[in-house]
Amino acid sequence: MLRLLTRFVAHLLLATAFIALIVDGTRSIAGGRLAVTSLQNGLSELFPSFYGGLRASVSDRAQWLWDPFMTSLLSMPVSLSLAGLAALMLLISARREANRRYWRP
Repeated sequence: MLRLLTRFVAHLLLATAFIALIVDGTRSIAGGRLAVTSLQNGLSELFPSFYGGLRASVSDRAQWLWDPFMTSLLSMPVSLSLAGLAALMLLISARREANRRYWRP
């Protein structure tokens, strides 16, 4: 049951990544230049209080973590990060095949 739920959420994330890719492509065609929505811009537009709280919380506990790691992580495109998360969830929830050997070499 948990595997089914994980795969369902992964497929929803993959569909959302595809929609984000289409939105970025449409914005790029309309603007005449490459326009990619970063994860930082997406989070700050969708969840402004969550992003502000996350930044304050991480900066208070470990300033060294926010500057190099989080800024590079949050500069990734939304479509790429959602697709990567979906692929990871699909790999985790994949069914393991049993080692069936009917003969010995």
